[in-house]
Amino acid sequence: MRKIFLTAGFLLSLCNAVEAGNVDTFGIGAKATALGGAFSAYADDVYAVYYNPAGLTQIESPTVSVGFEVLNPTLKIHDFKAVDGDGTPVLPFGVSFEDTSDNLVVPHAGFATRLFENIYFGIAAYVPYGLHIKWDDEVSRNPSAYNGFESYYLRAVVTPTVAVKLTDKLAAGFGVSFGRSEAGTQRRLYFPTSPTINGRVIKGDMSDDFNVSFNVGFLYKPYDNLSVGLTYRSRTYTDFEGTVEVVGIDKVHASTKIDHPEQLQIGVKYQPNKKLTLTADVVWTNWSAVEDYTVKFSRPLLGKTEEYFKRDWKDTRQVRFGVEYKWNEIVTLRGGYFYDPSPIPDHTFDML
Repeated sequence: MRKIFLTAGFLLSLCNAVEAGNVDTFGIGAKATALGGAFSAYADDVYAVYYNPAGLTQIESPTVSVGFEVLNPTLKIHDFKAVDGDGTPVLPFGVSFEDTSDNLVVPHAGFATRLFENIYFGIAAYVPYGLHIKWDDEVSRNPSAYNGFESYYLRAVVTPTVAVKLTDKLAAGFGVSFGRSEAGTQRRLYFPTSPTINGRVIKGDMSDDFNVSFNVGFLYKPYDNLSVGLTYRSRTYTDFEGTVEVVGIDKVHASTKIDHPEQLQIGVKYQPNKKLTLTADVVWTNWSAVEDYTVKFSRPLLGKTEEYFKRDWKDTRQVRFGVEYKWNEIVTLRGGYFYDPSPIPDHTFDML
C-alpha cells in the first residue's frame, strides 16, 4: 500500500460514519470466482442472476447451489508519517504496521429452473459489496488509529430473476435485487488540547434497511463455440440511518446518503475445442457517484451538527480473464485473474 501522510486538525475525522468502495465482490459461486469473475458470457449456473440474468436460459433442470467464500484481508503500511494542523509530528512517527482483520466468510445460495418452453426463473441470495477491515486501535503503536482503526461495509441482496430465450442465438434476462446495507467505523479522537476527549473512541453504526436495484443482461451465441454477454447492474439509491457515539460521553442519531454505483460488464467466451474454454470480461464501475457526502446529526456532537467529506472517487475499468480445462468427465480445472484499480485518488485516500 502507498505511503500515507495524514493531516490532522483540531478534531480529526469526527464522523466518517459510512464508507463505500474497494468493496466489490471477489466472486459469487465457485465457477465464476475460479474464472476471475470473467463470467458474463458463460453464466450457466444459478449465479447468472448476478453475472448475466440471460444465462439462466442455459439451465434445463432444477438446480440448487449453496456455498461460501473465505477472504483473508492483508494490508501493510510502511513508514507512516502524520502531522497535525500545526505541522507537529503525531507520535510514533515513521512506523510500519499491518492490519488485524479477521477472516471473512461470505455466503451465497441460489435456485434456478426452466418454467415453460422459453421462460426460465432463478433466485439467489448473495453479497455484491462487502468488506471488514481492522487495525490496531492503540495510537502508541498505530497513530493512524486517529484516522480509523475499523471499518465495515456490506450490502446483502435477494434477487428473483426471469429470463427468456428470444431466438436460438439470443436470450435476455431481468432481475430485481432487494437489499439491506450496513456500515460502520471506529477511530480515536485527536484532541490534544482536551485530555477528557483526546484518544477517546468515536464510532458510527448505520444501516439502510431496504433498498432496490435491478440487473439486466443479454447473451448472444453467434456460433456454438462463441458467446458474448452484456450485463447492466443499476445504481442503488440509499438512506442510511443510525448512531454516532463518542464512547462514554455522548451518542446522537445520524443519517447520510451514499449511493451504490452502477456497473456495466461485457464479456466473451470462446471454446476452441471440447476441453478448453477461454473467457474475458471488462467491468466499468461508476465510482464517481461517490463524489462527496454529508453525515447529519440530530443534535450537536462536540459542537458540530454535520460533517462533510470530499471523496472525488474515479470510475474504474476492471479487466478479467478465465481459463477452464475439462480434464475428464469428473475433473475440471479452472483459473482466473482480474485487475481491479482503486477508485480512490491520493488526496482523499485514508485508512478506511
